[in-house]
Amino acid sequence: MMLRGYRSADAALLTGPWLPGELLGLPVKDWPALAEPTTIRPPADYNEELGVAADVGFARFAELDWSHRRARVEIGLHGADQAEQLLKTAVHYAFTALALRRLHGWVTPALGEDTAILESAGFARETVIPDVLWFDGRPVAREIWGVVRHD
Repeated sequence: MMLRGYRSADAALLTGPWLPGELLGLPVKDWPALAEPTTIRPPADYNEELGVAADVGFARFAELDWSHRRARVEIGLHGADQAEQLLKTAVHYAFTALALRRLHGWVTPALGEDTAILESAGFARETVIPDVLWFDGRPVAREIWGVVRHD
């Protein structure tokens, strides 16, 4: 799998039933039928990078800090079957093509995401922030997971 630059024909890949900003944006189970889908906007400036995996999803590198070589990563997938491969591709792309040293992202444990996928890509849980997000009628905790390139 490879990431390529965003094209306007890829707009459908940027919309789906996942929480915005998630490191591993998988479709949420029981997404309400009337709920608006999450939409990621195309990059507007040099502080964002958007890579697309054709027919699979996207990897967005936001809050790019070119001085310290770090970014927040979020992924959006239309199915869970290629999540691990897309995540590993995004990490490789960030460390080689973008020459970043650190990636981090938000994980919401209430979604029931499989953190083994994150660990297999080199991510580790860095912190837990309690009651930071309102989800499914209640406040839920979020975690920050990160990976560092070791040269």
